[in-house]
Amino acid sequence: MVRASSLKHRGFQLALLAASMAAAGYVRTVTSPLQESMALDLALSDNQMAILQGAVIGIPVALTAIPLGILIDRMSRVRLLAALVALSMIGSVLTGIATSFSVLVIARALAGVTALAILPVVFSLIADLYAPAQRGRATTAAVIGQVAGNSLAFALGGALLVMAGPDPSGWRSAMLWSVTPLMVVLLLTICLREPLRTERAVKNPTLQQVWHELRHYRAMFFSIAAGVILVETAVGAMLIWSAPMLSRMFALPADEIGEIMALGMLLSGVLGPIIGGTLADICQRGGGPRRTANTLFGLALLSIPTTLFGLVSGVGPASVLLVMSMTLMLAVAVMGMTLLTVVLPNELRGLCISALMAGIMLFGLAIAPLAVSVLSGAIGGAPMIGVALSIVCAGAGLLAAITFAIGRRYFPQSIEGSKSATLASVPAA
Repeated sequence: MVRASSLKHRGFQLALLAASMAAAGYVRTVTSPLQESMALDLALSDNQMAILQGAVIGIPVALTAIPLGILIDRMSRVRLLAALVALSMIGSVLTGIATSFSVLVIARALAGVTALAILPVVFSLIADLYAPAQRGRATTAAVIGQVAGNSLAFALGGALLVMAGPDPSGWRSAMLWSVTPLMVVLLLTICLREPLRTERAVKNPTLQQVWHELRHYRAMFFSIAAGVILVETAVGAMLIWSAPMLSRMFALPADEIGEIMALGMLLSGVLGPIIGGTLADICQRGGGPRRTANTLFGLALLSIPTTLFGLVSGVGPASVLLVMSMTLMLAVAVMGMTLLTVVLPNELRGLCISALMAGIMLFGLAIAPLAVSVLSGAIGGAPMIGVALSIVCAGAGLLAAITFAIGRRYFPQSIEGSKSATLASVPAA
């Protein structure tokens, strides 16, 4: 029987990890409600904003994924987490004082890369705090923290922008004031404790052993990672272009758009992870990894009709469909992430989750936003941003469903046999 003190300790640690995830989501999203003002003040085009919000972050994340994964698997994750929060805060301050596109590129690269590196660190820590059949709900709590950070960024950013008044450079003061919540999170990381690493097939493996072990899990990893990357591509596109879509389609003011996005992201960010995390734990207990993979296919298929938000008239219907789409996509992402923490041994988790994050950032930040803006320009210009966004999201959802359908056969009914078989396949040091 698990002692109450142990449960309380894990709950407190999970709350701190959720706060760190909130910081990651907050830093990633904080410029979204400010981007129209930033573009006007610095005379930036839609394509430049897409690059600033996407490629500037996505490409460096992809390049640093492997070194980050090795660090996660080999050093103190708690210290690494505190350093990442501090660096993301510095990058956010530099964003607020930037005076040109080139300086913004450097500032957003620093803030974005360090903030998004928080995610694999948190998932690695959760896997050592909770058993496989509990990781879905624990991951849910962490992801809700991330989405709460996204929601806070929209709400606070929109309000601060309105408070700044008609000054074209008002976004700068809004950006600098928005750094305050990050200071609180940085102080909270002091209370985090490093848990013991569990579920190791090989203790302190060499790089050669890691490579051989990864080959054993490659089919399961790539099949689930590809699907998760695709749905996160849609989510990334929605995070960046939903606010401009509402502004251009319905001529809404910044504070009203901020309220709609904050409420919508809060609803989807709570419901989506709850659905995904709960289903992940139910599937793991009742049918193992294969049932989880089957459920992922069904959810991805169900999300496709909800991506029509950019094709409907009226703020209400568009907002409802947008929330439904983000909810289902986030449910898929949480289920997929949980499944990876279950099927992968400890010594591969940091590396594989970092690689997954790199793929998400590369497609969700570097490719999807630019694809939306380029497609919008090709079919009619800025007023067609909503249609372009729907097309990109629908395509991503369809490809994710196909990927999960193909990959289901790689997953066993029970993961214990797969992990034990790996021990014999990894060469000794």
